[in-house]
Amino acid sequence: MRAKWLCLVALTAAAVGCGQGRAIFDIDVFSFLRAANADTLPYVGPLPPGVPDTIPSQAINSLGIGSSSLVDTVRLSGAVDFVNRSGTGNVTFQVYFDTARSAVYTGTPAFSVTGAVTPGVTTTSPFDIPDLPTALKPMFLASKVYVGIRASAGGTIAGTAKLSALRARIVIQDKFF
Repeated sequence: MRAKWLCLVALTAAAVGCGQGRAIFDIDVFSFLRAANADTLPYVGPLPPGVPDTIPSQAINSLGIGSSSLVDTVRLSGAVDFVNRSGTGNVTFQVYFDTARSAVYTGTPAFSVTGAVTPGVTTTSPFDIPDLPTALKPMFLASKVYVGIRASAGGTIAGTAKLSALRARIVIQDKFF
């Protein structure tokens, strides 16, 4: 009799566990950008005409699991080093995502990081974005996501914005069983 109850309890626990499931994926976005030499972007303020303030968009391998899943959370964390050569002011580092290479810079940035800079000093600005806006989440189900970065300067300054880390923690909901 006791064996029957233990078996019943085990089956009930298994059935409950097979309901709404979650899977967590960790993507090191920085490693893709570093491998393409796209982790560093010079900044200058004010920006002279014809000087780019973005990198070419880069492809990141993502989940590729289709639209049958629901992205619950996309948490982004990392840091940007602002290596300032001259001037005092603020630098804004923006990160963009899209599933189409040509559309990366057409929308609103996924997030921004700002740092106050002074001459000859490196300012490290860590960031932890607990969750991306709902409209951006489904793109992480695609097999490729394109990422772009932009740096803009306020003040008469010059230097380099260098991404030193960027990780995406993606939590999806799916029925696995």
